[in-house]
Amino acid sequence: MRERDKDKNRKETMHALAMILQIGLSIMVCMGMSLAIGYYIDRLFVTKMWVPIMMIVGILAAIRSMLVLTGHYKPGSSSGNRMGNEKGQKDEDGKDDAD
Repeated sequence: MRERDKDKNRKETMHALAMILQIGLSIMVCMGMSLAIGYYIDRLFVTKMWVPIMMIVGILAAIRSMLVLTGHYKPGSSSGNRMGNEKGQKDEDGKDDAD
């Protein structure tokens, strides 16, 4: 293999490992924070219903975070416009979308 191919392969491998690490950490943070909030609310009001509710919220937040990180879901995009620019907003070049 040529040196350039080895460098490109190494960069792609590091990028993949960084993506896996980022997805794992975001899932753990979403789940951990929501469970901690549910536990705190349960202790505060002496109930037992908030941990399961917040666990479901944490799972949904983790799924959304994973979809955003992988690029399957773009926050702020409308259903008819995949780029996220709505009518009247400017794109990267500073031109109006309506032009």
